[in-house]
Amino acid sequence: MNKQTFFEKYDYILKNCTKPSRYIGGEFLSANKDFASAEVTMALAFPDKYEIGISNFGHKILYKIINDRANFMADRIYAPEIDYLENFEKSGLPFCTLEAKVPLVEFDFVGFALQYELSYTTLLKMLELAGIPLLSADREENHPIILSGGPCAYNPLPISDFIDAFLIGDGEDSTLEIMDLYKEMKSQGATRAEIIKAISDIEGVYVPAHHREVTKRIARLEYHTAPTKSPIPHFESVHDRATVEIRRGCSRLCRFCQSAHTNLPIRERKKEDVISLVKDYVKNTGYSEYSLLSLSSNDHTQIEDIIFELNDYFKNTDVSVSLPSQRADKFSLRLANLMQEVRKSAVTIAPEAGTQRLRDIIKKNLTTEQILNATVASVEAGWKKIKYYLMIGLPYETYDDIAGIAGLFADVRRTCMERGLKVPQITCSISIFVPKPFTPFAYAPQNSLEQIAEKIKFLKEKCASMRNVKLNFHHSKLSQVEAFLTRGDKRLNNFIYDLYKSGSYLDSWDENFDYEKYVEIARNNNLDIELEATKEFSPENELPWEFINLNYDKNYFKNEYQKAKDLADAT
Repeated sequence: MNKQTFFEKYDYILKNCTKPSRYIGGEFLSANKDFASAEVTMALAFPDKYEIGISNFGHKILYKIINDRANFMADRIYAPEIDYLENFEKSGLPFCTLEAKVPLVEFDFVGFALQYELSYTTLLKMLELAGIPLLSADREENHPIILSGGPCAYNPLPISDFIDAFLIGDGEDSTLEIMDLYKEMKSQGATRAEIIKAISDIEGVYVPAHHREVTKRIARLEYHTAPTKSPIPHFESVHDRATVEIRRGCSRLCRFCQSAHTNLPIRERKKEDVISLVKDYVKNTGYSEYSLLSLSSNDHTQIEDIIFELNDYFKNTDVSVSLPSQRADKFSLRLANLMQEVRKSAVTIAPEAGTQRLRDIIKKNLTTEQILNATVASVEAGWKKIKYYLMIGLPYETYDDIAGIAGLFADVRRTCMERGLKVPQITCSISIFVPKPFTPFAYAPQNSLEQIAEKIKFLKEKCASMRNVKLNFHHSKLSQVEAFLTRGDKRLNNFIYDLYKSGSYLDSWDENFDYEKYVEIARNNNLDIELEATKEFSPENELPWEFINLNYDKNYFKNEYQKAKDLADAT
């Protein structure tokens, strides 16, 4: 379908939705490769809204490396908002990708990014819209091969009936190997089933139809795979800036953190490469802000020198730096000053817990003094607003630990006043602990909804008199469903299918989430969401995801969980 025909046919739908620019493509710096002349095609699908998906850095990497190959073509597709969806479904028109305006069903591959468990039913809806059978077993020769990767792929069993192949770990190398294999085998007349069987032999690929142990794929941080441009969204997205990954992996290994455990080993990009990539990205896109991406950006051994040289390069251009959540023990006055030379971007510090006792249990390895020093250094450097990330419901948490959160805010106020500094405005995002696969706390129970409600009430009362503190709590019922899904097994396939059939869609957005529907459908499948979320898993039993090999000693997670218990018992 050419672009003129697309706008003619989709005119009514586009004119009757709130943001038609989500669906039209044509963004500055989009690849716009020719579908018909490509030997292998991949639709990169994101089961969430345009403004979320277009910001996803993993998609940007895959979009670049696929389109860098002359004979390959990658296009993009996102989950339509409900106001678009309603008219689209009435139209009988095909579900097309943004750039080539080609129906999704005509691609060789559809690759879904799985960032969040609440997107599972959205993924199924996108398959339905495309006319692709939901169950892998029902797909025929003319259907695309459905791939998936991302954090949720570390436990693929809950959606294993719907995905042909999961990419476990880094996807840069395995994606291209899959496409190369497809090209070769297709030219030899191989069937779809034969190709999928061959794909299962690629390192880092799990094919449910050929179940076996699979080892996580590890890629090098190569210069040529790093994006230096990406499609510029038609309106502001959630991360509307130039992004350069400076480090992959984290040695801290907090006991709750899945990303730290699944992204090892640590790979650090050279200072010279970081600086060159930032310069090129800003030049190509015109962004006035760049982000240095890592699980802990100030763990990079040359972070201060990088920002110093970039500040000098971008002097008088209004281009500023943004760092994700920072380690308080690596935060320095020099770094604070460097970050605000051009513009004061947000400072975000993640203590995670309010007391030293609980930070030791979760292996955060931060002292109150370090947290205070980082905060005060930011205030001295001119910041008036500080963001904190904290959690409630952590294993072995007591009400003294929760009171410690309020105590931390009080210490910030007291310290600033003692030094003659203005007390900063503190915005605190408080998430609810979710036990995740491949973490020592995967075995731990989540707090019940009643326990979480009591703890939220308690913390609000403790902070009620603190006018400089704003508390934002994550949705407790969403967190419970996330815990239920993330530790699930194959029984959840039927549950997710029934949930999709009931109309569940874009459920990660509060206005679409219906907790009672989840509970009812779980009950109909002989499942209990709260029971599964609040259950302590036995370290002696095999967990659903243990056929995936992360190259850890098999007793590592058990031993770390026991260490946390021992610390809790000793305090």
